[in-house]
This record gives sequence, structure tokens and C-alpha cells, in this order.
Amino acid sequence: MRHPIQITNHPIRFLLYLEWILLIITALVELLKLPFPPLPRSPLLNLVCLGVFGLMGLRLPTNQPIYKILYTAAEIGVILLASMVGHIRLLQLMLIILVVRNCFIFEFQGRLVMTGFAVILFLMRQMVRFQHHAMRHRPRFRPPPVFREPPTGLIPERLLFILLSSVLIFVLVLIVLQLLVDTVLSERKSRQDLAQANAQLRDYALRIEDIATLQERNRIAREIHDSLGQLKNVLRSH
Repeated sequence: MRHPIQITNHPIRFLLYLEWILLIITALVELLKLPFPPLPRSPLLNLVCLGVFGLMGLRLPTNQPIYKILYTAAEIGVILLASMVGHIRLLQLMLIILVVRNCFIFEFQGRLVMTGFAVILFLMRQMVRFQHHAMRHRPRFRPPPVFREPPTGLIPERLLFILLSSVLIFVLVLIVLQLLVDTVLSERKSRQDLAQANAQLRDYALRIEDIATLQERNRIAREIHDSLGQLKNVLRSH
């Protein structure tokens, strides 16, 4: 049975520290007052969600599938609450942490599902943000020309390019992180298998040594027994 991943037995301690740094950065950005008009936000709710999300990373389930599913559902619920209700600013950092955590929990297919969810949620969030930005910069007293500007609710071409670029960069970051984590986990598993094989070889060597020692003792005992038998025969003959 595999033990849950905690601080003491985390496979990649650096990623755990990086996770804390990203959460601290996200919390600090929530407290800043930025010059551009944001979406309606709830910083207090976002800070609570960040705290809960950070505490959840201190213990990752690795045993029963039901525990993994419940844990991941709770993570997704916290992220959706911070995204849809609190309109957290750096949602992508929470999604990156989600994907990295699930690299330790699920196998390849589960990782792909979580990566797809992260990309879709990030894309939806960026579309809402850019649509909000486009609506705020529309002329208020002059209707847009029919053949020059897009209809109401559509994203202009410049913002659409920024949207696609941000999503592409986000996807590349997720892919690089997954490859990095998979490589480190594979190397760690190879080292564990090698250490286990070495332990088995040492065990076999000790067993062989014990067997050889026992055989040598039996041989010496037989020789002593034969010598005693010959000595008795000599004494009887005299």
C-alpha cells in the first residue's frame, strides 16, 4: 500500500516549495490595486480559497481511487469558486498547481483529463475577461459601423490574437511541466527499482553464503564422523 504524499515523503520537494511560492504570489496580487478596471471581484473569498487550496497540497492521496476522485473534485470546486465567484486574477497559477499535483495522483489518462480541464477553464476565463474589456472600450454615444467593428459581444481581432497567444503559452507551460514531472518520477521509480533489485541481490547473496556455510559445516561433520568411525574400527581391530 502506498502512503499518502506529505511534506516528509514528497517525491519532488522543489515542486512543493514552488507551489507555495505561486500561491503567495497569487495572494499578493489579490491585495494589489491595479490601475485598469477589473471584473467584479471578491478578494477575501479568493484569499480563503487560496488558503484552502494550499492546505490541500500538504497531503495528496495515492491509495484508493475514490479518495483521488473526491480530492480532485474538491480541488476543482475551490478553483471554480475562486474563478466564477471571486474572479481571481492569477487563475492560471492555480491551474498549474492543479496539473502538477495530479501528476503525483493519477496515471497518464487522468493527467490528460486534468490538463484538458485546466486549458478549457483558462480559455473560458480569458474569453470572459477580454469580452469585458472589449465592452468597456466600446464607443458609448456612437454605434459601431457595421463593416468596421464586430457585433456586440464578440472579441476584436487584436484581443483575439492576445487570447490565442496566452492560451498557447499556457498549454506549452503545462506540457513542459508535465514532461518534467514525468521524467523526474520515472527516474525516481527507476532508482527505487534498482535499490530494490540490489536489496534482493544482497539477500540472495546472504542466503547463498548461509547455504555454503551450512554445507561446509555438514562436510566437516561428515569428515569428523568418518574419522571417528575409522578410529573406532582401528581400536576394535587392536
